[in-house]
Amino acid sequence: MSLPLNSSFIGASSACLLHRERPRRRRRQNVHGVTCRHGSNDDRSVTASQQRSPLLLDRRDMLLGGLGGLYGVTAGPKVLAEPIMPPDLSKCHDATAPALDNHCCPPYSGSETILEYDFPATSLRVRRPAHLVKDDQEYMDKYKEAVRRMKNLPEDHPWNYYQQANIHCQYCNDAYYQQNTDDVPVQVHFSWIFLPWHRYYLHFYERILGKLIDDDTFTIPFWNWDTKDGMTFPAIFEEASSPLYDPKRDQRHVKDGAILDLKYAYTENTASDSELIRENLCFIQKTFKHSLSLAELFMGDPVRAGVKENQEANGQLEVIHNAAHMWVGEPDGYKENMGDFSTAARDSVFFCHHCNVDRMWDIYRNLRGNQVEFQDNDWLDSTFLFHDENEQLVKVKIRDCLNPTKLRYTFEQVPLPWLGNINCQKTSETKSKSTTELSLKRVSEFGTTPKALDASNPLRVIVARPKKNRKKKEKQEKVEVLQIKDIKVTTNETARFDVYVAVPYGDLAGPDYGEFAGSFVRLGHRKKGNDGTEEQGPKKKGKLKLGITPLLEDMDAEDADKLVVTLVLRTGSVTVGGVSIKLLQTDTPAVI
Repeated sequence: MSLPLNSSFIGASSACLLHRERPRRRRRQNVHGVTCRHGSNDDRSVTASQQRSPLLLDRRDMLLGGLGGLYGVTAGPKVLAEPIMPPDLSKCHDATAPALDNHCCPPYSGSETILEYDFPATSLRVRRPAHLVKDDQEYMDKYKEAVRRMKNLPEDHPWNYYQQANIHCQYCNDAYYQQNTDDVPVQVHFSWIFLPWHRYYLHFYERILGKLIDDDTFTIPFWNWDTKDGMTFPAIFEEASSPLYDPKRDQRHVKDGAILDLKYAYTENTASDSELIRENLCFIQKTFKHSLSLAELFMGDPVRAGVKENQEANGQLEVIHNAAHMWVGEPDGYKENMGDFSTAARDSVFFCHHCNVDRMWDIYRNLRGNQVEFQDNDWLDSTFLFHDENEQLVKVKIRDCLNPTKLRYTFEQVPLPWLGNINCQKTSETKSKSTTELSLKRVSEFGTTPKALDASNPLRVIVARPKKNRKKKEKQEKVEVLQIKDIKVTTNETARFDVYVAVPYGDLAGPDYGEFAGSFVRLGHRKKGNDGTEEQGPKKKGKLKLGITPLLEDMDAEDADKLVVTLVLRTGSVTVGGVSIKLLQTDTPAVI
C-alpha cells in the first residue's frame, strides 16, 4: 500500500476551518484573588509557518510501503439513537479509586445552568514539543505560573488543580452511572469515546490555564515520544521546586535519559537504547499502517448508551498510551500517580502525554483525508460536560471536536520518523529464540474452553484464515482482522499480553513466535471496601481486534491457509475465550 501525497487533504486539519456559530454574549466571571497580565501582541500572533499542518511532508518521508490509500465518500451517519449522554452530576458516588479512598466527586451544588459551549474565536494556538520548549524561558515561566495559580485556587473551585484531576477519576473509575441506569458506568476508556473525550478534557484544561494568566495564546506542550529526541521523560517536569513536579513517579525512568518503552509491563527492557527506539517507532508505524482502513482498530469499538453487555475494546493507540502511563507511575502499590487512572491527572505530565495522543489522532485523521471515522450518530452525538474558561458548565458533542481548528489549536510541525523506511521485521526477541530453540511444536486449534495465559508458557494456537491470496480489490473492501474474544482480567492488577503471528509448517509451529501484531493492556481498577480492604469486584470482559492485512503482506504469508497465533503474557492474570480471524468491511476503501 502507498499513501498519495495530495495537498487537498494532507494538512486539512489546519487549512479547512469548520463553521463557527456567532458567540453568544455571556457574563465573564473572574476568579477571586487572581490578577493576570496581558501578553504582548507578538505573543498572540501565529506566523504563517506555524499555521501549516504537521503533515506537509516531503515525499521522501512517505516510504511506508503500506500506510494508506485514496479514500472514497461513505454514506451519511447511521441513526441508532443511543449516544452516550452526560450523567447527573448530583449522583456521583464512590469510585474504583483506593488511592483516593474512593472519593473523587466534584463539589456539585445542583444549581448550575448547563449551556451549549461557545467555541473560541481566538487566533490559532500552536502546541509545541516539550523537549523544545525547555529552553524558552518566557514560555516556561508562563506555564509554571498558570499551574501554580491553579493549585492555589480554593479547594472547591472547579478550576482547582485537584478538582481538574478528579475529572479523570470520575469518568474513568466508575463514579457515575449513565443516564437512566443504576448499573452501567460512564467509562471514557476502552472504546471509540477515548480520543474525543480526552481531546475536550485537554482543551478546557488548557483554556483554563490560559485564562489564569490572561493569555489566549497559551498551549500545553506535547510529549513528542514518537521521535528519538522526545522519547525520554520531558525535562520540564523534573525540577523538584517547580509546580509541574510530581514525586510519585518511577525514578528509574524520569532521570538520566532513560528511553520510554512503549511495550512496558513492569519489567525493564534489556535492549540497547537504539534498539528500543527502533522498536518504539515500529510499534507506532504498525499501529497506523494496520488500522488506516478501519478506524475502530485505531480508536476502539463502538459503545452504546445503557448497554451493560458492551465488551471493552480499545484501539491500539490507547494501548501505546497505556504503556507510557505505566512507565511513568510508581512501580509499586497503587502505581501512583500516572500508573492509575484515578490519580493520573495529578501529575502535570499527564496532559503533556495526552497532548501527543491527541496529536496522533490528528495525524491519523490527516492520513485518512480527514474523513469522519464513524458515520454513526451514536458516536457523533455523544455528549460531555465540562467547566469552560468562564466557569460555566457547558455541554459539547463529539461531532464538534473532530477538527482541532474549531477548538483553535494546531501542532507545531516536527519530523515523523516512523513514517520512514524502518526495518521492523523480526524483533530481537524472536531472533534469539530462532537460534536457541530448534524443534517444531505441534499446535492445535483454540477450542471452546476459555484458557488462562501463563507467562512461562505462551499460548499458541493455529487459526484458519477466511480466505487466502485475496486480490487487490478484495483488500480494498475488507480488512483481515485477528480477533481475541472474552478477555477477562481476573485480578485488580494491571494486565498485558502481546500477540505474535507466524506461518505454520502444516500443523506445527516454528521455533519463534513470528511477527509482533499488537497488544492488549488494561490498567488496574481497584476499590476499597467498607472495612478498608480491597474489593475483588466482577470484571467486565474485553476483546482485542488487530488488523493483519499489511502484516501478512510483509511476511509473504498471503498463500497461507492458517496462521499460528501466540499470546505472550507480560504481566497480570488473564483468561481468553477464543481466537479467530475474520474479514471486516473497511470504512475507507483504499487503493492498496
